[in-house]
Amino acid sequence: MDFYWIPVLCYFVATVFYMGYLFMNQKSGLRIGFYLVVLGTVFQAASLGILFIRGIPIAGGLDTTLYLFALFITIAFIGSQIKFNAPIIGTFVSPLAFIMTLPHVILPKGMIEHDPSLTNPWVLIHIVLILLGEALFTVAFISGVLYIFEERKIKSKHVGSFLRKLPSLTTLDRINHICLLSGFPLLTVGLALGLLLAKEICGEYWVWGQKETWSMVTWLLYAILLHGRLASGWRGKKAAFGAVLGFGIILFTLFVIGYISPGQHDFLEY
Repeated sequence: MDFYWIPVLCYFVATVFYMGYLFMNQKSGLRIGFYLVVLGTVFQAASLGILFIRGIPIAGGLDTTLYLFALFITIAFIGSQIKFNAPIIGTFVSPLAFIMTLPHVILPKGMIEHDPSLTNPWVLIHIVLILLGEALFTVAFISGVLYIFEERKIKSKHVGSFLRKLPSLTTLDRINHICLLSGFPLLTVGLALGLLLAKEICGEYWVWGQKETWSMVTWLLYAILLHGRLASGWRGKKAAFGAVLGFGIILFTLFVIGYISPGQHDFLEY
């Protein structure tokens, strides 16, 4: 079996155990599911290390970028689990990681061509910083969705078995806050580095292409959210809706705008 299948299978089996906890109340599923996510993360990091040593770009094509993004999402989840003990987030992260790593192992080798600029270590750092920031925003998005759901159920006094499995509203809000606080500087530095690389690779710092414009919109939204939290005391539902909106724009920029108009990011396409 191909070594790269191991993390994919770990995430799939983890999903099965998490679903067992979610729908059949098998509490052991939480512990086993988490350990499998950790195991998958270790093997995934090792597989990317092998690619890097072989001189193969670990980001740039759709498959490798998603594979790297999945790794950062699972790392962000593991960190949040250790700090906040909110295992329910794993029921969302494990299937997401499975779906995102699958293209890397099922697409035929050589199907996707990579731009030579990806051998530039600064381009890799640029991609890694942005994906790390967006991975943290992904966990913030999940916590935001759970916050909105839990608050509505509490207000309507419909407290079912699923609601009892959720962390407190305070914990979900703290996860949102820490992920925003950690992810925004990474996104900022990654975008700033991208401007410098654009000058080197494309001959100009900025082009008002659709992807560049929407990347700036994403940055401005998260800047507003961070300012609102730190300066205006935004908490709870307002911050949760902001995290959901921000992640929606990230998805729109990556998969819709990125496909229609890659702009200076041709090296991220295939």
